[in-house]
Amino acid sequence: MFVDPSAPNQADFDTFVYNQGVTTAQLPNNSEYLTWAFTYGVNIANYVTGLPPPSYVLACYNAGFHYLLRTATDQSGQTFFSDTRKQYNLLAFVAGAVISSGDQGTNQTLSGSKGLEDLSLVAMDFLKTPWGQQYLFYAQQYGPNICGVS
Repeated sequence: MFVDPSAPNQADFDTFVYNQGVTTAQLPNNSEYLTWAFTYGVNIANYVTGLPPPSYVLACYNAGFHYLLRTATDQSGQTFFSDTRKQYNLLAFVAGAVISSGDQGTNQTLSGSKGLEDLSLVAMDFLKTPWGQQYLFYAQQYGPNICGVS
């Protein structure tokens, strides 16, 4: 499937993007958004270079795809990216993870990870999509305090 699963590269990132269900009608294969998202993924995942190659590569691609969903504009006649931003609430601010809720009749408290208490804004944003969550999964494998991931 990938040309080089041991090192992140643009061709494999593009393949990853299209394997997530994005079509060339929604994002042409010559789009600068592909390059920008790949670069973002590699740059943010550089902090987790202690990961073994397959995990590091997938960390790069998942972070890049999350960024792509946040930033890419739709092609004429397409609404994929705007629909996805609405679906995952990517343009709305979220102040943190809810750990307790209640009303007059019921109360619920979830015991969250200590890592959820001090998330950076970037990490809170990553929690919104499955790809961002997967990036955080890989990032936390490297250590407890990576890129705002406590």
